[in-house]
Amino acid sequence: TVIKPYLRNELFEGIVGKSEYIKLYTEDFIDTSNIVLISIHDPDSQKFNDDMVSRFQDSIQVQFWDIEETIGKYEIISDEIAEELREFINKNKDRRFFIHCHAGQSRSAGVGMAVECIVKYNGNKYDYSIGGGDITSHNRYSPNMVVYDKIIGG
Repeated sequence: TVIKPYLRNELFEGIVGKSEYIKLYTEDFIDTSNIVLISIHDPDSQKFNDDMVSRFQDSIQVQFWDIEETIGKYEIISDEIAEELREFINKNKDRRFFIHCHAGQSRSAGVGMAVECIVKYNGNKYDYSIGGGDITSHNRYSPNMVVYDKIIGG
């Protein structure tokens, strides 16, 4: 399996898809010192067991669909999950983040934008929109903006 290039900088150890995460984690390619994990799963799939997240300094696993509007039984990220993620990001501002979702392009990028906004701009969406971040300029990512907006609180 070829791992597609992904964002890695002073704030992120990586923003990747689930299969990439599994490969990187099980083959010890991730330096987990001072790294926290945000693991995003579909609601109809299982979260990882402890041995797939235990080496990180902290971790959170959440489940929500990669959609930007509710369609029937498929609901957008809930306010509760957005609040959990916001608290997790704020609690870990001094660490680097490793984020994954199924494809590593939309939900994880939306969460990554929230990380950039909270850590670099103290959650100020206006300053973030002016100053920008690395996710929006990376050609791999197409951030789920509902995820970003809900986590930031807008």
